[in-house]
Amino acid sequence: MVIQVIGQSFDVGESLTEHVKSTIEKKISKYNQELIGANVVFTQAPHKKVNTSIKLQLKGLDLFAKSDDDDAYLAFNSAMADVETQLLKNMEKIKSHK
Repeated sequence: MVIQVIGQSFDVGESLTEHVKSTIEKKISKYNQELIGANVVFTQAPHKKVNTSIKLQLKGLDLFAKSDDDDAYLAFNSAMADVETQLLKNMEKIKSHK
């Protein structure tokens, strides 16, 4: 399991990196999914906004979400909530087919 946290024109500190890694690990383990890899990219946007994009590669499933906010933590948490919603929808879809 590889979790990459990248900053483009943005300094990603140790605290933000740890927050990203712990949140992803917590959310994925909550749903008993196997994480293959994760890419989280923070980009400085105009007007001091931070764009965040998350791509998670799970066993048999790829999830992607984007968000932007004035705060990097809020942008990440918003994008992670979108990923979690996608994961829940996919799990419901799988359960309904059984």
